[in-house]
Amino acid sequence: MNEFITAGGPFMWPLLACSVLIITITIERSWFLQNRLVSPKGLKAQIINLLDKESLSKKQASEIANLSSLGFLLINCIKYKNLQRDNLESKIEEKAIEVKYGLERNLTMLGTIATISPLLGLLGTVVGMITAFTGLTETAGANPDLLASGISQALITTAFGLFIAVPGLVMHKYFEQKITYLLITLQKEVSDFIDIIN
Repeated sequence: MNEFITAGGPFMWPLLACSVLIITITIERSWFLQNRLVSPKGLKAQIINLLDKESLSKKQASEIANLSSLGFLLINCIKYKNLQRDNLESKIEEKAIEVKYGLERNLTMLGTIATISPLLGLLGTVVGMITAFTGLTETAGANPDLLASGISQALITTAFGLFIAVPGLVMHKYFEQKITYLLITLQKEVSDFIDIIN
């Protein structure tokens, strides 16, 4: 592995950093975008049950709001339930923007890293080719073996950049779709809850 990195030249180090960041962000987003942490099943019914019994304390409300995105939105619905429907929905839309921002955290960075990785690889290849051809002109006779060796080393960075970018872009698109699905689910749950309490 060390030989592979050394052969690729100095541009392999930023590419390695990009690969580590992509893996880290993927693990982090996979954990935080779980359904149970965003929109747990049965939460709406549990809150409605507590409201019917008039046993929802401030401590419980705070815990529910901190446990999931859905809990945060539903507790805010209760907080503003005395407002007219239009005003209530407007307040919840403001809170939904906060939730959306939280769900999309690090997603832009993931997309950026996946986009710049092949460009870094290409830059490494161009620099490697320049080095290979410069070395060729400085020697007295043209040595095809030396040139082939220089070109193969130069192409390592492009291959590595693409190797990083492809899974990075796939994960970026996957998380985008998952967030869209989660936001639609949250919207439906909140809308149903507003119909009940308002």
